[in-house]
Amino acid sequence: MMNRIDTFVGALAIALAAATAHAEVEDVKSPRGETVRILVEKADSPFVTVVLFAGGDGGLEMSKAGEIHNLKGNFLLRTRRHFRSHGANTVVIDAPSDRHSLREFRDTEGHARDVGAVIRHLKATLKLPVWVIGTSNGTTSAANAGVRLAATADRPDGVVLTSTRMATTAIATGVPDLDLARITGPVLIAHHKSDSCFVTPPERMPGLQAALKNAKPVKVLWYEGGSGIKGDACEAYHYHGFRGIETTVIADIMAWIRNPAP
Repeated sequence: MMNRIDTFVGALAIALAAATAHAEVEDVKSPRGETVRILVEKADSPFVTVVLFAGGDGGLEMSKAGEIHNLKGNFLLRTRRHFRSHGANTVVIDAPSDRHSLREFRDTEGHARDVGAVIRHLKATLKLPVWVIGTSNGTTSAANAGVRLAATADRPDGVVLTSTRMATTAIATGVPDLDLARITGPVLIAHHKSDSCFVTPPERMPGLQAALKNAKPVKVLWYEGGSGIKGDACEAYHYHGFRGIETTVIADIMAWIRNPAP
């Protein structure tokens, strides 16, 4: 019996080591003179690199070893292995070195320049298209990059918005209030019909779609159901975070990135 347990523990340790073998932490220099820490985790046979923007205040408190101390339960952070299983290198991005969070910064030119530096670095090192994916408050970061970098060589190849922030408050600007007409590339939107967070109301989706008038193609994926729903309606373990249907949502996102279509 002990031999079987030892064998299992050993196999588990090997599997965990293999799962983290391709992880690298890098501090990317931004045009602002600051650095942006990123955690790069490589898929076995990648066709794309995705930059993941967590919600909340966006400050992950990432260590030099790649340990994430804040927002670990966020939808995009807790599921990034599923993105890799579908062929995406995942890149987790932290707040820049001159800030502890992205509060009141997500919609700025400075944030876009930071993200542009990261995209440029990833394209140069990984030699693959780079998409930006945000969830909740992170959708403001992703959309802002799509807007402000649209006419530059550092623009993302596509934008994915999950549980999109529709309303503007003191914490962050709602995505529909950005100059979305500047985005001309593909945009995918994933939203839960039961999302009851006050800043992500599903009924405002038509306005968001209308604002993306030059993006091509644009697709909206609607979701229902889930399991293990708990906590605040704006938190990651509620419908807002696609609790219980994460693998389905990510499989759909990755299928669309591979073949964008209206």
